[in-house]
Amino acid sequence: MHRILLASALAALALLPAAGFAAARDWPPAGEPPSPETTVHQAFDYAYPLVAMGRLRAGMLAGRSQLNVWLHQRKLSGPEDRWVTTPNNDTAYSTLWLDLRQGPVTLTLPDMDGRYHSLAFMDMATNNFEVLGRRATGTRGASYVLVGPDSTQPLPPDARVIRAPGNDVLVLARILVNDAADLPAVIALQDRFKVEAAGQATAPWQGPAPQVAEMTPAAFLAMANLMLERNPPPRYEEALMKRLAGVGLCGAACGWEALTPDMRALWTREMPAMLASLKGGLAGSGGRVEGWSYSKPDLGNFGTDYFYRAQVALGGLLALPPVEAMYPTAFTDRQQQRLDGAHRYRLHLAAGALPVNGFWSLSMYQVETDGKLFFTANPVQRYAIGDRTPGPSPNPDGSIDILMQREAPADPAQRANWLPTPPGEFALVLRAYEPKAALRDGRVHVPGVERLD
Repeated sequence: MHRILLASALAALALLPAAGFAAARDWPPAGEPPSPETTVHQAFDYAYPLVAMGRLRAGMLAGRSQLNVWLHQRKLSGPEDRWVTTPNNDTAYSTLWLDLRQGPVTLTLPDMDGRYHSLAFMDMATNNFEVLGRRATGTRGASYVLVGPDSTQPLPPDARVIRAPGNDVLVLARILVNDAADLPAVIALQDRFKVEAAGQATAPWQGPAPQVAEMTPAAFLAMANLMLERNPPPRYEEALMKRLAGVGLCGAACGWEALTPDMRALWTREMPAMLASLKGGLAGSGGRVEGWSYSKPDLGNFGTDYFYRAQVALGGLLALPPVEAMYPTAFTDRQQQRLDGAHRYRLHLAAGALPVNGFWSLSMYQVETDGKLFFTANPVQRYAIGDRTPGPSPNPDGSIDILMQREAPADPAQRANWLPTPPGEFALVLRAYEPKAALRDGRVHVPGVERLD
């Protein structure tokens, strides 16, 4: 619904759950009042993305980030980068936090000269309400004016306007880095990203602490209610919010201390199970083929799919919508056995097997106990392999065999195609940027991972 609009026409940015976890949250039949337990679970699902974004915002603004100021990552992500789960090793990230209560913000982007990039504009519910970039708007330089939902400030008649659904916004830019020699060119592009804000340039974080450790129910609700206070929910959720207020979720008027002892005990008892139910990540229930799980069509613009939204916030926070990128994810091989660094695996990709207008990459992640995915160190510092990776040896027919194991293969040709595995359970994410229709609609699938021992 949110599109770039000319001001003259407008007056005023997961993974299938692992075996054993729920595939969807049960809702009572129409007309049947939900039990307190069901309502708490619904409140948790609804609030988890708000809490994840609030914690991310709090942690970054309490550290190196400032409002209305771009923070650029000057390298590709590696094992040391844990600011967000499931980072990629293909693009350099740039982040920009905005508070649109202070007034409109103008973003100016340089000419990207054909280079892949995207700018995801995300609300605190993790919806990509706008995506700019090579696919959507091309690569020529341009300026855009971002305004809040209640803004009535006059704007230039020829301005490209993006109207945000809430006042807190994260802009996440991804710029393709081809190799180490390409990094200076990307940094030069980052330095040409400009911001002009009507309000103050910086502001300290005000609100609950980021809580880097696992959150208590009290801290969870405190962050969720702060985000709702700052970013009121859409009108179509009014009935839902009235019901959730009874279990402590409604914004400024709600709080942990206002709950009855029985309700606080219910939250405390259910919190571990609710967190465990989200483990998985990006693909949700979009389908599973040969061990690969595929995301649902509403990834990145979730509507009322609150449980899936929460799953992705845990396992793939800040994911792009499928039209921009797809994330087939594997926790198992083609025989449905868990992937584990104790074994050796192969992924055989025929020439042209992955139809994309952009590029693809296969990333290797350690599965953390809380369900999050991160890179882990390995001897060759390779965390992903794809169609731009220098060195891999194709087969005579143009196909490629990607080998995944702990120890380096003895054959030098095989070592060139080696993606090291971490100890214990791991997960694979195959990113397809600017996927073609055949991949998006399921006519083409990623081949299953074959265990070799």
